[in-house]
Amino acid sequence: MPKRSRKGQCRVFFAADIHGSERCFRKWLNAARVYEADVLIFGGDIAGKVLVPIVVNSRGSGYTVSLHGRTVELKSPEELSQFQAQLRVSGRYSVILTEDEKHHYDGHAKDVAEELFPTAVRNVLTDWVGLAEERLSDTQVPAYLMLGNDDYPDLAEVLTGAATVNAEDKVVELPGGFEMISLGYSNPTPWDSPRELDEASLHRRITAMAERLQRPDRAIFNLHCPPHATHLDQAALLDDEFRPVVKGGQMVMTSVGSTAVRGAIERYQPMVGLHGHVHESPGVHRLGRTLTINPGSEYGDGILRGALLNLDEKRGVKAWQFIQG
Repeated sequence: MPKRSRKGQCRVFFAADIHGSERCFRKWLNAARVYEADVLIFGGDIAGKVLVPIVVNSRGSGYTVSLHGRTVELKSPEELSQFQAQLRVSGRYSVILTEDEKHHYDGHAKDVAEELFPTAVRNVLTDWVGLAEERLSDTQVPAYLMLGNDDYPDLAEVLTGAATVNAEDKVVELPGGFEMISLGYSNPTPWDSPRELDEASLHRRITAMAERLQRPDRAIFNLHCPPHATHLDQAALLDDEFRPVVKGGQMVMTSVGSTAVRGAIERYQPMVGLHGHVHESPGVHRLGRTLTINPGSEYGDGILRGALLNLDEKRGVKAWQFIQG
């Protein structure tokens, strides 16, 4: 595929929050061809959250899986491969264990969290980076990724390959001469996820990058956490036991976005803010001259939600649309 961007113009495809869904990752890669994108941008939370143990039967034939309260028997390596592929569609990982290993890990949850799960995530993400090289190496389309708040910090080193760039904490130049800064950390959440910062720390990290921009008004702020008190950060209010608060039969919503992100956008007025984090709050919101976008997420169903933007040096965001499929 020839490079289609012209000076001062760029077509961007953005998505975030695929949480381990291989189907969504493949769709993100395919967007370079389908939508003739000049650049692919991923806004964080690439890893999944669930590890499914698959037990080798002691009699030496087949495998057994317990999933959603039911037992699944896999009688051949072909059935095993198909089942693992189905798991990856919805963002689940798998690990094959003997019955003795399964018994050990059932009683040692810490070993699962510190050994099995990180290894499974790293292996799949390594495969994805290789897949990106295979799909993008002859397209001249760069792919910029970063981790989100739910991702293990040491996965950052896996993101950079022949066709992919870990964009976090950097100023990068996109096709057409546009600049982009990226940060995947979030403000504190009720779940104490691996990559959270207080608002003051978020402010310092974003400001350090923004001050290096040559033209903030023609830059992209790829910030995983959406700006506070916008259409992009509305989530259910939770009680002390993490249950949604309901009043008058309606779920109570609240703003969970970052004040530091909002403050940086209002101060620097970039061309566009690309955000994720709050899956249930897709939308757009204007903050002064800045168009902020959160495409939302339906990764559990293998549906990729993204945003396609045409950027113009003189006109800013010339056109944009949500993509779902």
